[in-house]
Amino acid sequence: MELKAYQKKVIADLNRYLQLLNETRDYAAAFRFFWQEKSAPSLGRYQDIMPGVPNLCFKVPTGGGKTFLACNAIRPIFDALPFTKTKAVVWLVPSDAILSQTVKALKDPSHDYRQKINADFGSRVEVYTKQELLNGQNFNPTAVTEQLSVMVLSYDSFRGRGKEGLKAYQENSNLEPFSKALGKPEFPIEKADETALFQIINQLSPLVIVDESHHARSELSLEMLKNFNPCFVLDLTATPKKESNIISYVDAVQPKKENMVKLPVIVYNRDNQGEVLTDAIDLRNRLEELAQSRSEQSEQYIRPIVLFQAQPRGKEESTTFEKLRDKLVETGIPAEQIAIRTADVNELKNRDLLSPDCPIRYIITVNALKEGWDCPFAYILASLANKTSQVDVEQILGRILRLPHTTQHSRPALNMSYVLTSSNDFDQTVKQII
Repeated sequence: MELKAYQKKVIADLNRYLQLLNETRDYAAAFRFFWQEKSAPSLGRYQDIMPGVPNLCFKVPTGGGKTFLACNAIRPIFDALPFTKTKAVVWLVPSDAILSQTVKALKDPSHDYRQKINADFGSRVEVYTKQELLNGQNFNPTAVTEQLSVMVLSYDSFRGRGKEGLKAYQENSNLEPFSKALGKPEFPIEKADETALFQIINQLSPLVIVDESHHARSELSLEMLKNFNPCFVLDLTATPKKESNIISYVDAVQPKKENMVKLPVIVYNRDNQGEVLTDAIDLRNRLEELAQSRSEQSEQYIRPIVLFQAQPRGKEESTTFEKLRDKLVETGIPAEQIAIRTADVNELKNRDLLSPDCPIRYIITVNALKEGWDCPFAYILASLANKTSQVDVEQILGRILRLPHTTQHSRPALNMSYVLTSSNDFDQTVKQII
């Protein structure tokens, strides 16, 4: 997969910054000079939230290819570092859904992400899960000096001190060869054994890629990042926090030109939740008719999906995911066409939503699909929740923006996405974002 024109610009921006960094040996000054060259000096105020470490952000909208951009950024960053630098990457993700998705893609030799990294590092690449690292599975001092080591990890398994988090701090005989090869830690992590996984990664001083980085700004998150002892931090997000050092910005128009996203977004504000429900069903049926008529002309398969956002449990009158499923079945929708995805229920597991054999046309969620979930067949967001947070609304809206097959379709309605709501607050928020 080749970089799109706007993605090439993002990597060019990164390369120019790295050139300035090598010239100045000062990451804040390089950032200032970068934006001066762009005639935007006000954007060059570097936010030094991790002293001693360059920390940049790619601001790219959902559907814009953040993960592929990160794969393309690894080689330039290591090329700007000393040749002897151990090539270790910590790829941090905020949820199990994104974790499994990222691991699957990066481990798959046929996937575009892995193919790009293989091309840049002569196929000397190993991708690790946390369990593989704890087990010392193909993870040893010799291996990490001869390859690119990509460690895909979740925030929570290093940010907290719960049962799962403690494993990263505990003595680990599988990693004892590292402690002998690396010697005493220069930056020991409090309450971490010298053979602990967290301490070993700390001594490798990795490049840290932070996916959905707007989640990693709490004191606990910053402490976690510092404990990794990174040589460089690259943030990826569509919704950066104000302290992010944005080195390259992509607006939604650019992915639209490259046929990567469904725009415009059409918003309907209905009088009540019942109208949202029935109109979502009717709209989806019309879109499927259009999809079927175009497939008869040998165009690629599309099965439009509605993403229902239910309200969380709590209020007696709230439309929870169980009630919503019952209402859909009552309207005559077959149960096999409905799937629930919440923090506790995952009926999407091992389901290939893009397969013509998959019957699913309605997905019900609360917050579980707020980010990191991609299905180009999701066309309609029907929200029954009264969300007002701009970040939350932008993230859930992003779930329906990816364009199937990254190509313009002959039926204009299949190049757009749709939002239905009966909440004035949600309506106003989503219109601001659009």
